[in-house]
Amino acid sequence: MSGVVERDARVPQLKKLYYSISEAAEHTGVPPHVLRYWESEFPQLHPKKGRGGNRMYSERDLGLLTKIQDLLHNKKFTIAGARKQLELGLDDEMPQQVVEADILEEVKSELRSILQLLETSGRGAAR
Repeated sequence: MSGVVERDARVPQLKKLYYSISEAAEHTGVPPHVLRYWESEFPQLHPKKGRGGNRMYSERDLGLLTKIQDLLHNKKFTIAGARKQLELGLDDEMPQQVVEADILEEVKSELRSILQLLETSGRGAAR
């Protein structure tokens, strides 16, 4: 016998309530020291700590780590930019069309205010 225990494929894999920092690092593909650094930079990320001070990451924490990793490594945000994205809730859950429509409305509003400034200053016939 080889000593390798085979898992029955018919038995569903149970989800854990908490994951260690090494499991979280494996999940995100970044080293544990980076995860500890991210804790200091992102106030939303605050894993529980056990009696020995070991970090215990929940499913929510793993999802947040994945978002942070995506913003920093794939979308090339700076730490400050990624923090702002998370604070404003501008992550992948918001449809792109909604974001584009909001930006378009903001540009239109700015253009209207510029037009109004030009008309009131008497500096030309802006029409």
